[in-house]
Amino acid sequence: MGPIEELSAQLGPGAVLRAGDGLTAGYATPARGAPGPDVDVIRPRDTEEVCFVVRWACEHGVRLLPQGANSGLVGASTPPPDATGLVVLSTERLRHGLQIDQTDRTAIVPAGLRLGELNDAAGEFGLTFPIDLGADPSIGGMVATNTGGARMLRHGDVRRRTLGVEAVLADGAVSVLDTLRTHRKDNHGLDLTGLVVGSSGALGIVTRAALDLAVRPADTACAWIPIRRASDAIVLLEYLERRLDPLISAYEVVSAAALGAAAVAGQRLPLPPAPWAALVEVSGPRGCGELLVDAAETAPVDTGDAVVLPTEQAWAPRHAVSEGLARLGAVIGHDVAVPRAELPALVDEVGAAVTSRWPDLLVADFGHWGDGGVHLNVVVPGTRGVDEHLEADVHDVVFAIAVEQHGGTFSAEHGVGPSNASWWHRTVDPVEVKLTAALRASCDPLGILGHPGLPYPRDEQGAGQVSE
Repeated sequence: MGPIEELSAQLGPGAVLRAGDGLTAGYATPARGAPGPDVDVIRPRDTEEVCFVVRWACEHGVRLLPQGANSGLVGASTPPPDATGLVVLSTERLRHGLQIDQTDRTAIVPAGLRLGELNDAAGEFGLTFPIDLGADPSIGGMVATNTGGARMLRHGDVRRRTLGVEAVLADGAVSVLDTLRTHRKDNHGLDLTGLVVGSSGALGIVTRAALDLAVRPADTACAWIPIRRASDAIVLLEYLERRLDPLISAYEVVSAAALGAAAVAGQRLPLPPAPWAALVEVSGPRGCGELLVDAAETAPVDTGDAVVLPTEQAWAPRHAVSEGLARLGAVIGHDVAVPRAELPALVDEVGAAVTSRWPDLLVADFGHWGDGGVHLNVVVPGTRGVDEHLEADVHDVVFAIAVEQHGGTFSAEHGVGPSNASWWHRTVDPVEVKLTAALRASCDPLGILGHPGLPYPRDEQGAGQVSE
């Protein structure tokens, strides 16, 4: 009996799925991009079993690739082409023990629970976890990647709303970091919770999280507003914030190309033609929608005719953009953020740079202008797909404009993975690299956790890494 068979016998039926048995293909298929190789999948049911798996991996020199709902977009959750000695550790069966405190407005959530499931349960108490995403990720995956979403302007990202974590380390002793405290005021020491959030599974495997919930608003209203010039989108944002703060919960700006993709997916907006359109959402006490209409009508820019729609109907075109782009061709995605004042120049310069070098490619910019984020997606039309050289070249053009010319970041909310790892090495300060290496060396000295394509070193010389 080999190591994987021994593990299967210890964990029981359904815990280990073998490569080639017809049940593992979904774990190798990312939300965007080509599938990875078929590998064994381990599915522990609780923290104790996760510890057992990590201990087993340390003893046998097996690399563990933590995976939640596999909805990430930077290649960090699926096996690399050379997956020798690697297995997927899926958290999908870590689903038991949800605790919601209505009075404290907090929840302790198992890593495998989906965002939609959490919000269904919290909704019974008039509460919500207000991270709005196009996908339905697992809570553990959201913590590991520090997702942001469309309502970050109002509610912050996952790091801001995570009060504590439980995470299994591969530190030799297989320690369990437990900061599952739900009080919001805690200044007793270093923020170890914040270090785990956004670490992409490189420091430990998240098994539970303590989350800060929000009260579900009594009223929500949305308006789509045509935008004639990109600079007007910033003028409108500043004006609406002065008039409506703190009611604004989202401010999205979507280009005509992106709205065209939404129409391809069956979601057409009743707006007059314009280069961009802003989706503004307000939420709060009843009647806040009337304030939005009044503010839109008195805006100091030429916005044309605003269209007020019910919330679900208003968001449908925005959420359909990604599906529509995928129907048009292969998508080369970029999730960047810059200071808000830089956004108009950013989208203009990226569009000009890409189309001048690759005239047949389509640039479709859309996203969260309220928090400085924008998805600069580039579509290769038709069915020819994307080779790795074209993808790398397009990444370099877009990231150079965002980071080097506009003082931004190459990863606003999607995290760091193989698809943007080179830009981590290219842009991160040497002191940050050194401290990251020290943390990894402490939490994972054998180098068994996380995707092999993660850029984070384990020490300054690269020693202590497993062979990849």
